[in-house]
Amino acid sequence: MNEKKTKIKKELISWAKIFAMALVMAIIITQFIIMKTEIVSGSMIPELEINDRVIGNRLAYLFSDPERGDVIFFEYPLSWKELDAIDPELTYCIDPELGDTEPRYHDESDIYVKRIIGLPGDKVEIRKGKVYINDSETPLDEPYVNGKAKGNYGPYYVPEDCYFCLGDNRNISSDAREWDNFVDDPSSPDYDPDRFRFVHKDKIYAKALLRVLPGLHWIDHYDYEKN
Repeated sequence: MNEKKTKIKKELISWAKIFAMALVMAIIITQFIIMKTEIVSGSMIPELEINDRVIGNRLAYLFSDPERGDVIFFEYPLSWKELDAIDPELTYCIDPELGDTEPRYHDESDIYVKRIIGLPGDKVEIRKGKVYINDSETPLDEPYVNGKAKGNYGPYYVPEDCYFCLGDNRNISSDAREWDNFVDDPSSPDYDPDRFRFVHKDKIYAKALLRVLPGLHWIDHYDYEKN
């Protein structure tokens, strides 16, 4: 009987060790290797639909830089940390039309998903929905855009280590064309109308890798070097 109890105890300890190792590995993988998010808007249709579950690769840019056409996870450029440093009261984040009595600002736990269009040093201009890079007479080839994009924007000059990001569903996407919440006081040394239009490399969490629900689908990163 004692021998049987000892065997059962060893078996339970063995399974406990396996479970603990699996848990540790899962934590390591989710904290340092992959990132999961759920798509909550239609800004990336048709590549990604609302409620899609997507996995990103945190290590994608460890030894290389992001490229034009990449779909990325990132922190919204107008992070509350930056805004609070400029204006602790966040007075320009109160929207009377929404009945705000308290500042509204981005929750940094949220993950945004867009496609990289402009690279560091690029001049980006949008005319009649077409994107022009560095005064090119030929618009950027964008087969991933949903429908016919509209509007005129820019030009935007992408700073060093920053990226200009747009949604594929261009006509409804809230993206770098609209990230322009200025500091209230133009005389402030922190006033910079282009400050929040761009995604800094340090704020890129991951490169989108795989849609896991509903159904498996590898994310299409348009390769401009091959096309």
